Amino acid sequence: MFKYIIPFLLLFIVGCATKKPDIDYDPAFQINTLSAFSVVYNAEQSYDTLNDERIRDAIVNEMELKGYLSTAKERADFHIDFKSSIKEDVPSNVGVGFGVGTFTRSMGFSMSTANQIIFTDEETILINMIDPNTKKTFWSTSITQDKKDFKSPQERTDYYNEIVTIMLKEFPPRLVD
Repeated sequence: MFKYIIPFLLLFIVGCATKKPDIDYDPAFQINTLSAFSVVYNAEQSYDTLNDERIRDAIVNEMELKGYLSTAKERADFHIDFKSSIKEDVPSNVGVGFGVGTFTRSMGFSMSTANQIIFTDEETILINMIDPNTKKTFWSTSITQDKKDFKSPQERTDYYNEIVTIMLKEFPPRLVD
């Protein structure tokens, strides 16, 4: 019996893990020449300025940990733009079914529950690294996750710090001369 339950539990745990971000970049762009950045985004177009400030702060913190300097937009080697959006009532792609059955030589019986479609809200975060001279994106990452319910502002801040760290993990650290 346990040999059937353990694989199910493993699939369930893996299925609930944090998704990996989608990363794209221009291989011809010389990232190793960059040293200073500025986070630029339009707060007036945001529907959730508190969370956008949390995301902005997480980006600044993560980039400074990688050795880049936060500076004014006019003096930055590159700009960082981000967007956050919520998509409501997305059908879940996870279904769970349970069944019970028994049989003898001449008779069988089984019973199961039907899968139900579960609707969830999804949040997508997109971060673009932009060359201020050409206005072209040279590195981009995005992640889509089920929208979380938070019990406190600190829990929300910790979540966005973790997500931004995952998203920027592959962005190269600054090369110090």
